Amino acid sequence: MMKNKWSRYFRETLGATAVVFALIIPVVVGSAGMAIDVANAYMVKQRLSHAIDAAALAAAAMGGTNATAKVTSFFNQNYPEEKIGATYGLTVTVSGQNMTVTAQADYDTTFGRFMGIDTITVTSSATVTREVLGLEVALVLDVTGSMSTNNNIGTLRTAATNFLNKLCPNTTCSSLVKIGIVPFATAVNVGPYGLGKNPNGTTYDTAFVNNPNNRSFNQSQSSQWWGCVLARSTPQDTQNSTSTWKWDMYRYTPGTAPNNGCNKSYILPLTGMKSTIQSRITGLQASGNTLSNLGMVWGYRVLSPEAPFREGAAWGEVKTKKVALLMTDGDNNIGDTYSAYGPWSNLRLTDHDLDVKLAATCENMKADGITIYTITFTSGINAATKNYFRNCASDASKYYDAPSQANLLDAFDRISRELSNIHLTN
Repeated sequence: MMKNKWSRYFRETLGATAVVFALIIPVVVGSAGMAIDVANAYMVKQRLSHAIDAAALAAAAMGGTNATAKVTSFFNQNYPEEKIGATYGLTVTVSGQNMTVTAQADYDTTFGRFMGIDTITVTSSATVTREVLGLEVALVLDVTGSMSTNNNIGTLRTAATNFLNKLCPNTTCSSLVKIGIVPFATAVNVGPYGLGKNPNGTTYDTAFVNNPNNRSFNQSQSSQWWGCVLARSTPQDTQNSTSTWKWDMYRYTPGTAPNNGCNKSYILPLTGMKSTIQSRITGLQASGNTLSNLGMVWGYRVLSPEAPFREGAAWGEVKTKKVALLMTDGDNNIGDTYSAYGPWSNLRLTDHDLDVKLAATCENMKADGITIYTITFTSGINAATKNYFRNCASDASKYYDAPSQANLLDAFDRISRELSNIHLTN
């Protein structure tokens, strides 16, 4: 009798328990499975955050307009459609130098639906500040005759323009960004500044070129001065000399062409006037031999706070980064005619001597805290020249060999991105 009662009790109890278990199994499974869903949702958020960060940084580094289109393109590359989590609501807000990117993603749960939770929504946001602080750049550019081959001078203009637009993405440069240009060939042309004048005829500063015959800066008349100067003697032709000695005018004496070999593209002192910088880039023209050592020493002087150009910040100013970018398409070549070192018949200099002078100039500049980037352009440059340019750079990562026009554009682009100093604020 007792055995029958216990059997009946267990049957009734188990039946009731089965009903209870049937009711709570979805809750138990859903609760346990939610841990998996939450982990997957967290993974979706991480992937979303990474895609937003990468897109914001890349788009900010490119500068220019169409920020939304650039962000969208980079975002899609970093978060393809096949990844779990459906993204939407990508928004881009630009305020001054700040770019904020926000997006959402929905993760469809596997276990949470047992508890009535079908979707987990995650949101991510990033703000990128594009900030270039106290940047002074001297673009020391080869404008020799060989640059006319295959319109390489046109590619240089494009590369320099892209560089300018990266550092000055708006219609004007930041008040803390200055760019100067030093074209070089057989000599360096200091323009009207050598006579103490601005291009518009107003006073620039004290004249730093000797003018015993009272010539004017006039590139439309061969009898006047086109702006090129002679080099100083060794070792002053590798130094940022602060002496008050003036430079002598370049005057090719034979015949009626005293400016023969003087490239008309002249120096632009450091300035933040974007339109002026662009105008000088557009006006670059190719002629003359390659004396890159003289281009570099005048880049040194453009970055200097002392005369003849005084636009540079003080040496050692920690909030200002001084940069020289030296680019050439050929080996140093003293030539067999008149140059910045005077008549060829009087010379005791060789092409190798110019290489040595370049090396000395680079070391002097680095000692004064100038960061140097160098580029050798086209495949006709010999290994010795490449080594001089590699050693001239502040480190190996700042030397670029660009055998093609596409490589030259890429080199300028990569350098400008590095100088742009992009950083994530949150």
